[in-house]
Amino acid sequence: MLSFAQQRLWFLDRLRPGRPDHNVPTAIRLRGRLDQGALVLALTEVVRRHEVLRGRIVVVDDSPYQATAPVESFTPTVTDLTDLSAAHAHEQVRELVARDAQAPFDLGSAPMLRARLIRVADEDHVLSLVIHHIAVDGWSLSVLWREFSTVYRAAVSGREADLAELSLQYRDFARWQRSTHTGSAPQGQLEQWRRQFAGRIPSAFPTDRPRPALWSGRGDQVDIDVPGELSDRIRALGQAHDVTPFITLLAAFQVLLAHHSGVPDVPVGTPISGRTRIEVEPLVGFFVNTLVLRADLCGDPGFGEVLDRARRCAADAYAHQDVPFERLVEEVGPERDLGRHPLFTVMFQLDEAPALPSGLPGLTVSAHPVPHNGVKFDVEVSLTDHGDHFSGVLRYATDLFDHHTMERIAREYRSLLDRLVSDPERPISAWGPRLGPEVGEVVPPARPDTVPTATALPATAPCRRDGSPTETELLVLDVWAGVLGVTPDSVHADFFAWGGHSLLVSKVMSRLSRALGLELPLALLFHHPTVTELAHAIEAELTRDLVSTGSGPQLSPAGEGLRR
Repeated sequence: MLSFAQQRLWFLDRLRPGRPDHNVPTAIRLRGRLDQGALVLALTEVVRRHEVLRGRIVVVDDSPYQATAPVESFTPTVTDLTDLSAAHAHEQVRELVARDAQAPFDLGSAPMLRARLIRVADEDHVLSLVIHHIAVDGWSLSVLWREFSTVYRAAVSGREADLAELSLQYRDFARWQRSTHTGSAPQGQLEQWRRQFAGRIPSAFPTDRPRPALWSGRGDQVDIDVPGELSDRIRALGQAHDVTPFITLLAAFQVLLAHHSGVPDVPVGTPISGRTRIEVEPLVGFFVNTLVLRADLCGDPGFGEVLDRARRCAADAYAHQDVPFERLVEEVGPERDLGRHPLFTVMFQLDEAPALPSGLPGLTVSAHPVPHNGVKFDVEVSLTDHGDHFSGVLRYATDLFDHHTMERIAREYRSLLDRLVSDPERPISAWGPRLGPEVGEVVPPARPDTVPTATALPATAPCRRDGSPTETELLVLDVWAGVLGVTPDSVHADFFAWGGHSLLVSKVMSRLSRALGLELPLALLFHHPTVTELAHAIEAELTRDLVSTGSGPQLSPAGEGLRR
């Protein structure tokens, strides 16, 4: 059994297989005398303790489940570069770390953790880990490094590690979550989210170019730095309004979004640990949930009032955080669009400095940079609280934005922060009367209402001369009835209008693929959501397969004889 979050990642992997979109890479540099055997033992023990790291996804009756592989499935790779010059070795390290980070996982094969130890010199090593997000989150990395450190210290001392066996595994959480969110238990929290999104179409950050039909994940980033003096004032203002630095930084960015979009409500997503039960705190796994925070900037308030509103908004969201984001998407039912994230397009987060191993005898540990050129949202702001200042990056989709645009946004954000905290009672419009591009900039055309489809369809839909459904349409209707529990009343019925959602798409396309003996892409149903459109798209796929292989079932022009 998978958790809701795991099931969504499994679906996204099937929708666009062979991509590294959900890889979580991290790397550390180890200077000093390293005990390689102790390091391998420490990593292996962490994998043994946390079954999710050596799991794989199996499909039974069109539904995904997690199976656990033996710990022997995990084997770290050791790469020795000591025969290279120092400059060449470090260049190779960068290439290896980047290549590992971009290598996709096969979710049907264990483990979900890859490790490479790179020996640069006798007392200089780099350890690169890549974990699929389906098995890990940010909190989990702290757990992983803490246990790794404990086992390593014990191993170099020749003793057993003092780690209590885990009483729970991630699969226990997944089972609990499924049982908790079945039936009427979560309806109260779901209703609150429904009211928040009822009749309100999320606004998006204005882009430099029209949005493509398919999300590519290509991205770049610019740096954001908030100096110490400004950081101190941000903390002081937050304390005066009883809000955290996160709320203050987020509220300022929402003001910036409002200035650029021209609307007072641009929803922003933010991650939350999702560990609402103390029993799961020592576990590695994908617990993190996503909350959607909607700013209320109506009436041109001062920033102090914005902070008060933001505090109430956040408190309400936290009070309803038990609803998995995946359930929220199903319930709200946003317009299906493979070119954007549902419900929001901007992500904002503030984290502490990333966790590292500690107390390793004879070793100095530091973070090693990992290239990050992929994005999941239009704009992602990721800041770190260093105690005396804030810094981070603004990542963006290069399909949508130019680099100079994002550099300007980063500069404006820092400048706006300074102005807002300096005079929090002044109306926010005073700091951003401009509600669009800078003077002289070319405004890109709006995205067309029509979205290009993966398979071009002729103007006429497939049907027999007497108007009755084709064999292909009958097959689609039969499969839909089995998955939806109700039979659509027309070949023009829309799958999503009849209660279908993204996770049911997988079941439909799996059953159709089995019936036809051809692997059909999941995206086909998104692009062709009605019975007749999907039937014709399937026939086009089958015809393409026949042409490429020269074999297969013989089809009549109307698709008769297809069902078998």
